[in-house]
Amino acid sequence: MSDDKKSPTYNHTEIHHNIEASPKAPGIKAAFRFNHASSPWVRGISSGLSSSLPILIGILFDHLQYGLIASIGGFTYLYTKDEPYAQRAVKLFLALLGVTLCFTLGSLFADVAWIKTILFGVIGAVSVYIFGALKIPGPSAMFFVLSFAVSTSIPAPNLQSVFLHAGLVFLGGALSWFISMSGWLINPRGPETAAVAKAYRQLASFVGSLGTESFHAEQHKTVVELRAAETAMKQAKINRKKSSFAHRLFLLNQKAEGLFIFVMAAANDFNPAVSKKAQAVIETFASEMATLKKHKKIRDVREEIEELSIKEELRTLLLDVNDVLQMKELKETEYIQFSQGSVKTRLKAAFHKRSYVLKNALRYGIIMIIAAAVAYTTNIPRSYWIPLTCAGVMLGATVRATVQRGIQRSVGTILGILIGTGILMLEPTGIVIALIVFVLQSTIEIVIVKNYALGTLFITPNALLIAESGHPDKAISYFTSARVIDIVIGSVIGVVGTVLVFKRASSLRLPYLLGDVIRKEGQFLEMLSTEQDEERIKQERNKLQGELVNLRALYDNVIGEYSKTAVKLEGLWPAVVATQQLGYMLLASYEGYELSETEKRELKETFAQLAAAAEQKRAPKLSSVPTLKHYPIIQGEIVALYESLQVEI
Repeated sequence: MSDDKKSPTYNHTEIHHNIEASPKAPGIKAAFRFNHASSPWVRGISSGLSSSLPILIGILFDHLQYGLIASIGGFTYLYTKDEPYAQRAVKLFLALLGVTLCFTLGSLFADVAWIKTILFGVIGAVSVYIFGALKIPGPSAMFFVLSFAVSTSIPAPNLQSVFLHAGLVFLGGALSWFISMSGWLINPRGPETAAVAKAYRQLASFVGSLGTESFHAEQHKTVVELRAAETAMKQAKINRKKSSFAHRLFLLNQKAEGLFIFVMAAANDFNPAVSKKAQAVIETFASEMATLKKHKKIRDVREEIEELSIKEELRTLLLDVNDVLQMKELKETEYIQFSQGSVKTRLKAAFHKRSYVLKNALRYGIIMIIAAAVAYTTNIPRSYWIPLTCAGVMLGATVRATVQRGIQRSVGTILGILIGTGILMLEPTGIVIALIVFVLQSTIEIVIVKNYALGTLFITPNALLIAESGHPDKAISYFTSARVIDIVIGSVIGVVGTVLVFKRASSLRLPYLLGDVIRKEGQFLEMLSTEQDEERIKQERNKLQGELVNLRALYDNVIGEYSKTAVKLEGLWPAVVATQQLGYMLLASYEGYELSETEKRELKETFAQLAAAAEQKRAPKLSSVPTLKHYPIIQGEIVALYESLQVEI
């Protein structure tokens, strides 16, 4: 590098140094802490109907056992989230096929212990990989494993019975598919409308955080919500040329991206008073969008916007949003799209030797095989509950979360045994069983968002009522003895296996991912100065944006580990924040960067040194940072990253 450059003393915004403290992993007490989430009553009732209606139909046709088998397909409903109905229809149908296939495999190999053992691992690993690679929220492998496990205990004397039972599960799942899709009749664009409204609500929080310690955390959350809204718009498969309401949503989503980009670029110029006023206007937009319907106008806030002492570009963007909500015609503007890529691309991208998703799936599958092997070498009745319990425990996002789930699962299930024993002592029959299943399943979905342990309090009696009602002579003794042993063994295997196998998995990856992201930022900056292909720029922008989100997710996993390495790596928190900040500024850049050959060479060397420093957990071997006279904001972000890496770990 040339000698005429000075040490990095660029006077960048104070926001770079006003970083919030590193997030901390919750302690054991958090296992019994209640969340403040609102109760999903509609989801709870719908879930209860999905599980109980098949039983009721079976009772009406004098085939309780058939109804109980069909109710297993009702667990398909639990894979319902807030995705658009077009996407939901496909996802739930695939989940239905998966549940049915797993049930069929369990029936076919119910008497072959070694095959059952391997299949527990295969089903768990494949499910976790798909859900992880596609970042699908929800219960992941849990109910695929459950359907497989329960089917191994349901007698199927011949091949005809196997396919009869599988058909019943499919029909039960099909019923839950219709229940989940029923909202389309009332509000067909409800999920994507809610996604856009949620993005605006988070955008308002981001604007309000300017100049505060929560700025970077809100920035990350905003990108996540913008990604979700963009994905929802694509998943909805709507033709905005044929639907004015669809076009309205598209423009609102587009303007949200424009607002984010503007705020990112002009963050230095905001003062707290202006931020709070702009936040209030955007919150108004979000509130009105939440109930947005076709041909509905909202309260016109043009006067409030025009009274704000803000930059003209921001005023124009806010007025544009207001005009869209007032159903006025606007020209489209190209903004960055926070997309996640195609399904094939994401599945392929997660399949490599350094992939956290792949390693997590393999870890899950191996421990599931161990749990199943332990189960089938014991004489405990219905020992499949050992790997089933293990499956639920290991779905914790981090090592600490897994330990918490083990505690929650054990305590909640043991208390649930008391409830289940009381129910079975009443010897329910017929329609009473369907009603009890409805109440239990509905309660699970309503309370589990408050606390997982509270949810498991009702999961145990509900699952075993479905699985064991055909064996009334054994049910009570099973509840009071074998279940306790199963839960303890399954929880211990899940927790111990995760701690031993995955104790430092995220800690080992963080420095390398941080270095890789920094290197990609340098490559992206260089590409902006040379690449003319807009489609390639868009693809690389999406890749970088995904890596930035993954970086923060990995850091959250690191602080959830029990290791000395994880504690030391908290020193990389400022570097993680600075890397994200630089990346988002680059993502918000549209004009081509005109860089000289000297600047390109110096920047390439700078980013190489910064990446190496991150990977080796040391201070960069740089005497200065290149001067970018025409792009002082980007230079300031590079300086901030340089300063954040002045640590030895």
